Amino acid sequence: MKLLYIVRHAKSSWDDPELDDHDRPLNERGLKNAAEMAGRFAAWQALPQRILCSTAERAFQTAQFFEQALHPHPTELATTVGLYTDSAHEVVSIIQSVPDEVERLMVVCHNPAINELVVRLGLKTDNVPTCGLVVFAIEAEKWEAFGPENCQLLYFDYPKRLAH
Repeated sequence: MKLLYIVRHAKSSWDDPELDDHDRPLNERGLKNAAEMAGRFAAWQALPQRILCSTAERAFQTAQFFEQALHPHPTELATTVGLYTDSAHEVVSIIQSVPDEVERLMVVCHNPAINELVVRLGLKTDNVPTCGLVVFAIEAEKWEAFGPENCQLLYFDYPKRLAH
């Protein structure tokens, strides 16, 4: 069995309208939420061995918060341009190409790809909020077998979940 953690990047800044979308950083709320969610996540017993994230600045910053919160647990952080996408199909292809020795994988990327993917995998939601985290158990030995038929939703968390 494998574990898949899917994270939508935290809230990004629109302060500079001239800045390319790829280069937009997190805003103040995004920085706060990423730190909070990474701290909540660090309490998990089965932490990711690898974090794959989009090359977009806001996704990389979000992934760094999670990587830092997991210290001293050894976690490899890598970016891939293929996760800078709005296609759930592209995200699935990247997950299916992960080496099988990785048992626990975190993917940090963007909407609408995340919404489409998690709904396909069984989460009933209209929207994964910024810095939302969705966790699935994958009943397979190989990532190439990853798909809706072998996923079980374990957990869904997001910054405002505990605000009530």
